[in-house]
Amino acid sequence: MRALVLLVAAALGCAHAPPSTRASAADPEPVLVAWREAIAKNDSHAAYQLLSSSLRARVNESDFALQWKAAHADLTAQEDALHAPHTVHHATAELADGRAWPLVHDADRWRIAAVHPLSPGGDTPEDVVRRLVAAVEARDFDALVGLLAEPLRETLEQALADRVARLKNSLRHGPIESSGNTARIRYDPRYHLDLIQENGRWRVADFN
Repeated sequence: MRALVLLVAAALGCAHAPPSTRASAADPEPVLVAWREAIAKNDSHAAYQLLSSSLRARVNESDFALQWKAAHADLTAQEDALHAPHTVHHATAELADGRAWPLVHDADRWRIAAVHPLSPGGDTPEDVVRRLVAAVEARDFDALVGLLAEPLRETLEQALADRVARLKNSLRHGPIESSGNTARIRYDPRYHLDLIQENGRWRVADFN
């Protein structure tokens, strides 16, 4: 459980925020200041109140207080770091269906960092399943891949990249032979792609 306190602290420490006098819920500076003050006062209760509702749902305050005490040295280092100038470089805008749009601060303004909303891991097992369902229903491949953990994600992406490269190489060897309304391209001794013509349009019937 000690890792939980370090995880929370690291998350706050990396969420660099620009100093500001504006009282805005969108400004992360106040929570960073409050976290630093909680460390300075050794106030685990105040720190616990700063955690997100999803994180508080996974750890009770008593356990948090024990881990807070055990992480004194790390928290002291965080307090020192939070006194240094800091700026926000990345942010995430969460959508109602659980997906999120990554944002990046570029020069003097925020900009979109991805063409499609992504689907990071969920806060709870139920949450990640809901996000998986939403990604499948939306036919959102980027969101689907974003839900996969390593090494599964890397394995899937590498397998797809390998097959795409082999398909491209096969196309360079001339037209695909067809028989009536079906066709097959063998792009590797192990793999083939079957095509079928439906209503005058070709579609993929099998991709192994």
